[in-house]
Amino acid sequence: MGASHFYGLSSDTLKRQELSLTVDSTVLRAQIIGELTAKKPTIVLLHGGLDCIETWKNFPIELATATGLAVIVYERFGHGQSGQLTGVRTSNYRHIEAEKVLPNVLKALALEHVILVGHSDGGAMALIAAAFLADQVLAVCAISPPLVIDEVVRKGIQDAVKQYEKGGLARRLKVFHGEATDALFYGWAKPWLSDECKGISWASDIRKVECPVTVIFGKADVYGYQSSLNELLEHLVETPDVLLLEGVGHMPHHEAQKAVIQSIKNLVNKVV
Repeated sequence: MGASHFYGLSSDTLKRQELSLTVDSTVLRAQIIGELTAKKPTIVLLHGGLDCIETWKNFPIELATATGLAVIVYERFGHGQSGQLTGVRTSNYRHIEAEKVLPNVLKALALEHVILVGHSDGGAMALIAAAFLADQVLAVCAISPPLVIDEVVRKGIQDAVKQYEKGGLARRLKVFHGEATDALFYGWAKPWLSDECKGISWASDIRKVECPVTVIFGKADVYGYQSSLNELLEHLVETPDVLLLEGVGHMPHHEAQKAVIQSIKNLVNKVV
């Protein structure tokens, strides 16, 4: 169902601008949906570990229409049309993205106050960034963030590797990432299956988050949710708003978009 039907507003009137951002000599593809204004915060979307702008589908426009805020989407290096990974990705890449790349993206766009909405890897990055950029990040919505790399998560990744090597996952991903697909996929899978990532924790980052947080999980997520939810409930200073969705997998923003957008609207209303 489109925004023009459900929210009584027209997404057709939203301006959508494509641009390139130069960050540390790399060029990142980005889009602005709506009009940036200093009077209101901007929502910045952080995609998952195998995603890009296109895999957000209609979610950015629906979110901008529903909240009345401009939405920024950008592709991290190695994703979509933003270059190709060449080196070995290490387990600290979430911190690199949250503490080095994202601040430069915000600086390039002159964004002073933002609300971060991240999915999966991007959800974890959003939480790390909220701790690092406390003066800029007003709120966080973390959708399906894997924060405990337990056996459930590892099995989900192992199954993804099987689908990539013997199923149709590689073909589907190459539609979005082209020749960069192999480097992206193994740059995502290998770190989390390595011994280096056993016992890794982001608890120290989570404890530093002071802004309002909304957490959304599908209860049928193949990567699990209970361990990561417990980590957040244990370490966040303020109790987050939690939305658990029955029968929903790893993509709540697609599988239960109406409920997800309503939760984000509630979060926005706390800080705007």
